[in-house]
Amino acid sequence: MLFFSFLILAWVVLLSILLWDLIQKGQNRVYMFILIPASLLLTVTTYITIQELLGYPTDKIKEGKFTVISSAVKEPDWIFYWVVMDGDQEPIAYRIPYTKPNHEQQEDVSEAQEEGEIMEGEFIEGDGSEESSTNLGHLEFYKFDFSKKVRKSK
Repeated sequence: MLFFSFLILAWVVLLSILLWDLIQKGQNRVYMFILIPASLLLTVTTYITIQELLGYPTDKIKEGKFTVISSAVKEPDWIFYWVVMDGDQEPIAYRIPYTKPNHEQQEDVSEAQEEGEIMEGEFIEGDGSEESSTNLGHLEFYKFDFSKKVRKSK
């Protein structure tokens, strides 16, 4: 996170120096009126997208079933899940807001994984009215059922 802050600070300082120099010289007003809005747009775009480029967990949970690899809690802010979506090859990290029900659910998932269970889950859409939900719905977890997925060998 320190790198992210330094990167933004360095960008703002560099841009401020360049814009100050451009305004002080003021020789080509058309060039100045194009460069100032473009630099502001570039700054805002960089600030918004840099977190995704650095690989931070996302709040945008994809719909569908997933297999839980791991989870962690950062009280009182977030609960993190590292999952593999059905049909995907690579894992993705999600973060959901911290609440007591979500923390209890995460503890249940962690305990089951420690006992050797494979935990699966699904994102269920909702209106966000429940205390244990995110703003778009909630996560539902269940144990992996070997009898439905793995065939018996003959």
